[in-house]
Amino acid sequence: MRNSPDQIIRPVAIALGGLAALFAAVELANTVTPETPSVPPVTNNPLQAELSRCRTVTPEELEIDTMCRAAWAEQRRRFLGLPGDDPEKE
Repeated sequence: MRNSPDQIIRPVAIALGGLAALFAAVELANTVTPETPSVPPVTNNPLQAELSRCRTVTPEELEIDTMCRAAWAEQRRRFLGLPGDDPEKE
């Protein structure tokens, strides 16, 4: 009794599919890393330090906090590449 091609191809295809699924599972397990808490970088830049502080300011406090407004204006000026008030700093 001879095996037909269907009887041979079907188990081979199932085995290859299982092998591909196994490799995918192993690869997925290797790439999943535990999430680590992000620590903000320490910087000596006073503008960045002020902007970090200003992120915690409530809208009510912002109305009277001129330092935050000035820091955001300076950051916006730098981002947009606008000329500054003090040519020596640039």
